[in-house]
Amino acid sequence: MEPWERSGGCGVKGTKTSPAPPVAALGDDLVGEILLCLPDMASLASAALACKSWGRVARVPAIFRRFGSLRRPQLVGFILAEGSDMNVPYHRPNLCFISAKSRDPDAASAADFFLEDLPDIDPAGDEGNRRYYDQWRLRGCDGGLLLLARGRAAVELAVYNPLARTAIFFRVPTAWRDCSHVARYAIVADDADATFRVVGALYFACSAVFSSRTREWDMIDSSDASRVLPIFSGCQSDGMPAGRYVYWRSNTKKSQDYWNKEKILVLDTETMVWSVIRLAAPGESYCIADMAEHGGLCIVSSKEQCVQLWVRSSSDEWVLKKEVSLLKEFGYLKKQLRREDWMKKVRILAMKVSYVYMEFWSISKPHSYLLVLNLNTIKLEIFPNKSTEPYRGPAFPFFIPLAPLPAPDDDKTLPGA
Repeated sequence: MEPWERSGGCGVKGTKTSPAPPVAALGDDLVGEILLCLPDMASLASAALACKSWGRVARVPAIFRRFGSLRRPQLVGFILAEGSDMNVPYHRPNLCFISAKSRDPDAASAADFFLEDLPDIDPAGDEGNRRYYDQWRLRGCDGGLLLLARGRAAVELAVYNPLARTAIFFRVPTAWRDCSHVARYAIVADDADATFRVVGALYFACSAVFSSRTREWDMIDSSDASRVLPIFSGCQSDGMPAGRYVYWRSNTKKSQDYWNKEKILVLDTETMVWSVIRLAAPGESYCIADMAEHGGLCIVSSKEQCVQLWVRSSSDEWVLKKEVSLLKEFGYLKKQLRREDWMKKVRILAMKVSYVYMEFWSISKPHSYLLVLNLNTIKLEIFPNKSTEPYRGPAFPFFIPLAPLPAPDDDKTLPGA
């Protein structure tokens, strides 16, 4: 029985209990555990308004991404670029946009994917090369943002929001300006607070990161950089985002060192640690995905019209987790795309959450088909690319970014929070 105490009068009352600690007194770790128990993004947004400390924890990338993974990515369409035999072509490759009309037709029609409304800036550098500075080239895409470089020298960079038609302009690090045309870049966006970072690597001997928060470049100084970066000195492509990571593919099939095994250079943008991983198995194409449910980095590859998901085992070996044969699972692909249109190659473009974005194409035909496969439900969507010109350069699925979490006006909790 609960003990009783007697007051000054004749009545008795229960023992007083200590009041619950205020919300603000909870540590960040405990708040994070509480937020991870919430069911959806709407609940996280409400919790972020409780007080500033809760809002700060809700914006931690690991927590925010967990809720983002519960939502289907809002695909607007695909941006395809014209291919080129030159590493740095003299003229801007043409762009093609394939709309995913069934998703958000208003966003697709309102966006400026052809850079027509991009604000102009004065060219820098040699006046005799001015003709090369009037063309912006697409170098990357993430979180509803396009990474652009101006002209062949690529001294000026820009991150453009084609939905809002706003841009942030900046130049390469001062020490890179005499050889900026050989720098390789990658952009990674943070939906939690609508910021971005651009990672640059020069000859893969030195690297730097530009942050939209500071509007400045910072050199990446890590002990592992000198060990892993020179391996990719011959890399001729820009990097790709994969959650908190950015990565570069060695593309050994396109180089004279084809006998070497394919390698992948990875930068963890939270720890700024470089690493190199080897491709799980040879295939036509692949991408890297950050999947918490499979322990982190995974590889999605294509081989003979099959989509393969590779994950790390407990012994740090690549293991084939799942394989989907497109022609067996979807008979109409075999009849229409394979036999009638003679489509044979599958190019993996990206993976977000459980969705794989890819292109079904043929060497002999200019048109293609953009596919979206849900690896959990094995459902497929097809978006035809009816272009009469081949677009075999970089290709990017474009998504509407998640809206940033609301911020409370002050430290006071909201009524009822």
